[in-house]
Amino acid sequence: MQQRIHELFDLLADGGLDAADLDAMATEVDQAAADAETYLAADAASGYPAFKAQLGEAAMPLWQWVLLEQLEGGLVFRGHTAVELYAEIVDAFGEDELELAPDALAGLDEAGAWQQVSAALAPAYTPVDFAQAIDARRQIVLVRSAKLDRFLALSREIGLTAHPAV
Repeated sequence: MQQRIHELFDLLADGGLDAADLDAMATEVDQAAADAETYLAADAASGYPAFKAQLGEAAMPLWQWVLLEQLEGGLVFRGHTAVELYAEIVDAFGEDELELAPDALAGLDEAGAWQQVSAALAPAYTPVDFAQAIDARRQIVLVRSAKLDRFLALSREIGLTAHPAV
């Protein structure tokens, strides 16, 4: 599984992380999958036990929680609406990088907003709904459109729910 996680991170980082960083991220996820008790004992600050207590059996496995933690800092975007999510994406890219401004989505329904967001990111990126939500917000990752099929296949292989956002 570690090799697949490494590849998944590599696809999302799109060349922004070196192999050593990707290895470390994938190793951390693999350790959480291999022995959750030992992992949690070493990570006393983890919010996972409270999350698990709140949701019980409906909670995602620890390794998925750790995977999401590894995506923090610009690889996963969270929000309740397309406008909120796109504002985070614009912030990560920088205001001058994308032509569509978040306020241009105001007044559109969610479907219309996602059409505009998808068009603004195309053809380079496809927004992917990464449904391992730890709260009520949606989670979006950006995947190079040319690598979308591989990303979705990897997600299925390791048991993650992912599909193009609409």
